[in-house]
Amino acid sequence: CMGIYLDAIDAVPDKDTIVGSRHAFMMTVLDKMLDHLQTVDLAKVKGALERRHICDGVILEGFRNGCILAVTFDTAVAVEGLWNLHDQSHLTPTCQEILVDKALLRATGTIKLTLRAKLWKDEYQNCLQEMALRSPARKQLGCFERDLDMVKRVKEHQKVMPEIIVQARDLESNFEHSLGEFMLVVKRTLPGSATVVRNLREFCADMKQARDSKKAEFESVDQYLETLDFFRHAFTVVEENIIHPLCQVRALCEKDTQQKLKKSIKEACSEMLTKLKPDSDLQKVRHKEWEMKVLPREQSLFLGLISLVPMCLDRLTTIDFNTDEYVMDFPEMSSW
Repeated sequence: CMGIYLDAIDAVPDKDTIVGSRHAFMMTVLDKMLDHLQTVDLAKVKGALERRHICDGVILEGFRNGCILAVTFDTAVAVEGLWNLHDQSHLTPTCQEILVDKALLRATGTIKLTLRAKLWKDEYQNCLQEMALRSPARKQLGCFERDLDMVKRVKEHQKVMPEIIVQARDLESNFEHSLGEFMLVVKRTLPGSATVVRNLREFCADMKQARDSKKAEFESVDQYLETLDFFRHAFTVVEENIIHPLCQVRALCEKDTQQKLKKSIKEACSEMLTKLKPDSDLQKVRHKEWEMKVLPREQSLFLGLISLVPMCLDRLTTIDFNTDEYVMDFPEMSSW
């Protein structure tokens, strides 16, 4: 429907690259850049856009001759969003950040490469007209090879999810069994005046300071922090291997129920990755079933900390279930 036109406007050769004329060098760089970009995993590029909360509903079709990234759209809003990114001069720096990495520099024989990205207004206007006239009728997933490949990729990753969830359940169970010891160590370690743990950064700093002065045994605290690391990794893996590929599946192939499932999967993963950040507000983290495990007067101290573990398990399990529902609702996947 549209193209993002990429051009290399400046490049510095590495020590092994022989440069003749400047024009010939830049043309060679452009050719090598296209060769490399055509091998890039588009789901990873889409993922980089998702992490920046931009280009929702934009489907990356692939890099074409002339170094053009062909894109299609789920909605007219997505078309407007991409155009606004270009119109506000954010498209070029975004492409620079996402596409120019060590692999591209090696492939082009450069140590520095500056891109320019642009859209054409006539393509933008034509695309809006096409979107207005497009039939809302659902298309079969099999009509779009790339979309089908993305769903197959997600289905393949689902094979490892049961093992991840078993590990997660074991970690939650172990943490629950050592919960009393964990809270006792934390109470003994925190300053006597402490009544609130605001975030994980603050908690880890207090634990480190106490550990340095050897005030307490920290096995239960270490297990807790290792459990959070496990969940961070698990949700990052989900993001890369489930969510980002699903974002490359056009809504035209999905039922309304599948679109809702995809949205819930994205929201659940994003929620937990946010809650697991060092500066996330623990006072907003509450797992209802674990409230009874903490005395009311100590909930501002402990409930946010301990709720992260069961909440992560809940979301991980929900993501796995919803992903299976989403994938199997495609007739093409019933026998795959």
